[in-house]
Amino acid sequence: MPQDYISYIRSKVGQDKIFLNFAAGILCDEEGGVLLQLRGDSQKWGVIGGIMELGESSSDTVVREFLEETGIAVEPVKLLNVYTNFETVFPNGDEAQTVGVLYQVRATESFSIDHFANEETLQLAFFSAEEIAHLELFSPQQKVMLDEYFSGQFQVGR
Repeated sequence: MPQDYISYIRSKVGQDKIFLNFAAGILCDEEGGVLLQLRGDSQKWGVIGGIMELGESSSDTVVREFLEETGIAVEPVKLLNVYTNFETVFPNGDEAQTVGVLYQVRATESFSIDHFANEETLQLAFFSAEEIAHLELFSPQQKVMLDEYFSGQFQVGR
């Protein structure tokens, strides 16, 4: 397949609603703040992660996406939850019901988020739960993920 999976599927169905599988990671600093990215596509804050490619596991996806979107090498250390009942309309108009796997991750080497930016990530920063409450987040699903993470209460069947 010469193009990525999403481009291939979208070439067949256009912007109609499809299932999209993604994986995301929660990386914390010493104070318990969570690393978020200011996304290039929506100019909203979000958890680090992305869409699975064919042949990838969800843990492979979170490792790849974290490196692409932050420059940080990570490894998953704990499965936090799976989210299946959210619909997303992306900034380009594509529609999807997303199936998201959320991991807690740890950095495998020292890192700096200073001055990291690319097409997908305009800025990186660590935020506390109180600070996140005042941010415009990418999606309601990501708000639920972060609320559950900070509360330590993960609801099954979301």
